[in-house]
Amino acid sequence: MGDCRRKDRVVYKARLILFLAILQRIMGHASNRQHDQVKHEPAFADTIRKLTKSYPEFLPHSDTIKYLVERLKPEDLEAVRRKMVNRLLRSKRLAGMRTGAWLDRRRRYYLVAIDGVHYHSSCAPIGHSTHKTHSGGRTEYMLTALEASLVSPSGIRIPLMTQFIENPDGEYDKQDCELKAAKRLMNRLKAKFGRLRLVILRDGLHLCEDILKICRQNQWQLSVTVNEKTSAFLREAEEALDGEAGRHFTGTDPKDGRTRRVFWRNGLKHQFGSTEFTLNVIRMTKGNGDKEDCHVYATTIFLHNKDEEAVRVLDEICRARWQIEEQFKGQKHHGLELEAAFGTRGCAGQNFYLIVQIADIIRTFMIHSSLFRRLQQMAHSKEITEVIQRPMLEWYETISNFVDRFRRAVLGCKLSEINMDGWRLSLDTA
Repeated sequence: MGDCRRKDRVVYKARLILFLAILQRIMGHASNRQHDQVKHEPAFADTIRKLTKSYPEFLPHSDTIKYLVERLKPEDLEAVRRKMVNRLLRSKRLAGMRTGAWLDRRRRYYLVAIDGVHYHSSCAPIGHSTHKTHSGGRTEYMLTALEASLVSPSGIRIPLMTQFIENPDGEYDKQDCELKAAKRLMNRLKAKFGRLRLVILRDGLHLCEDILKICRQNQWQLSVTVNEKTSAFLREAEEALDGEAGRHFTGTDPKDGRTRRVFWRNGLKHQFGSTEFTLNVIRMTKGNGDKEDCHVYATTIFLHNKDEEAVRVLDEICRARWQIEEQFKGQKHHGLELEAAFGTRGCAGQNFYLIVQIADIIRTFMIHSSLFRRLQQMAHSKEITEVIQRPMLEWYETISNFVDRFRRAVLGCKLSEINMDGWRLSLDTA
């Protein structure tokens, strides 16, 4: 990464400072002040020195971290995250996240969910932001981004690529701004990950001519959650599903055990703009007291006549779009503090967002790897004869408990006292 600081005034390496910025989020710090309160802890300093292979007398102040993050180029941090994901893909570490072998034995697909997130607001102007004027003349400045993430029905989520939404000249309009950003993001996805077979998962906002054309040109599959934003297509889909040509299945929802009815039909033609597209539709309904829950999906994936295969498309592909909503929820409320303002000058708003995405990838590997079993075996080798095989998240029950335990361990245990010679860690992405 480039370093914009004056060389004659540099005391700490950029590697050390960025590592601390990432570690702040994994430890659940909600502000810069929390870092300043713990940076003098002997065990914390020992761990940082061992992991970064740098040996400063004192760890940097939070203002030093913020100074560098404000001046870094977001594209440099984005490139770091892309190299992380590329290495995982090339080494087949994420092969277990692919799906669709039951559709086509020769092809398996990665699921990429795309959605927008609003992660900070201010009454004062912020660089690289959008703005909206409310009644009474009050102007709100917002930092927003469109995120593409590799997801799986099992709950593993890997942030893949970000497109920041900026609109300095005009008012923020969610549909217009997100659609423009979506087209730029999908073109970048094709340029950087062109060889991957993808299923793009979107919400109803993006069921339009431009998005469908891009998926067709790139030979990507598409699954869209249909809602009132696409009322014309939704009305046609409901009529087609209720017709005689549609098929249906009644069974139990594996997520909540409730009885559901699934309807599907192939070959529904609809005019989007000036182009006609053929999509397949699937609907799931469940009783909920006096009200019935109904979810409709449109997809380019062919729905076979066999009940189990059509329902599998619904459960393993269409419904996986919700995983990106869970990703944002975890980043905001479960330790990564996405909405906390660690800095807003310069490019800090964008760079701190990307730091959260990198921290999220690292935490995902910690939770889903065999690290917990190794640590348990090391700490209780005499008492425990058989190592518990439960995943870390199942053991700690909640992410908040895991973050709290990790923070206490980093502050109380010296890493130099742990012998990790010969350790090999596995990751289950299935």
